[in-house]
Amino acid sequence: MAGGNMREIKRRIKSVKNTYKITKAMEMISSSKFKKFNKLVVNSRPYSESLNNILKSIAGGIKSEHHPLFEGKEKVKKVGLIVIASDRGLCGGFNSNITKILETYKSENVDKEISIIAVGKKVRDYCRKREYDMKAEYIQLIPETMFQKAKEVSENVVDFFYENIFDEVHIIYTEFKSALATELRMEQLIPVKRVESEENQSYIFEPSEEIILDSLLPKYLNIYIYQSLLESMASEHSARMRAMKSASDNAEEMISDLTLSYNRARQATITQEIAEISSGAEASK
Repeated sequence: MAGGNMREIKRRIKSVKNTYKITKAMEMISSSKFKKFNKLVVNSRPYSESLNNILKSIAGGIKSEHHPLFEGKEKVKKVGLIVIASDRGLCGGFNSNITKILETYKSENVDKEISIIAVGKKVRDYCRKREYDMKAEYIQLIPETMFQKAKEVSENVVDFFYENIFDEVHIIYTEFKSALATELRMEQLIPVKRVESEENQSYIFEPSEEIILDSLLPKYLNIYIYQSLLESMASEHSARMRAMKSASDNAEEMISDLTLSYNRARQATITQEIAEISSGAEASK
């Protein structure tokens, strides 16, 4: 009986050790990818913030200018949601937290027609399973093509807005704070919020305010979406790194507990065998 128990414990130790090797390898891979995206996020932020400051300054100097991407539609009936998740799982609650925000928005806006632009396999599959209206999907994004994909997304949503497919556009993503902290965000993209600068300046535009805005606003949306993608990717790898570290730590603890149980079972077997030998020796006298 004890021998069978020992074999079972030994089998479990071997299984957990194999799992530990996998989770440890995935932790190291996620750590490497996290460092890469962390660097991209940090390097990209100053450019994104500078463009945002330029837009704020210009918005303060053209208060009288009416532009569709600033003013929006009179009635909002059709809403586009850019939802950024991941292509892979094993990253804790990263994807489920994103879909919770999506479901909350849908439940609070049942009177609106909501369409999805899905970024990442997980959110794409989630929306397909529930037969949500998807206007576009983007999967398997890599750093080398991410800026171009962000440009494509921004051009799509602007076209959808002008073609009256969307009356309003929002983006749902995870903002990266640190390796241990992220924040879920849902921001309005279109119409662009006119945040005025504290500096009260006036500008002379060449060739015209309209042409400047026609060029600047799509670029602003492009950079905003690109930055959101980088933030989400860094957050994803951070979440996966933490999840795999937690799994590795749990596996180590389980191996330690099972090893202790194995040693106790072995000691019990040895004690029983010694007792049987002693009993046999006494009986033979």
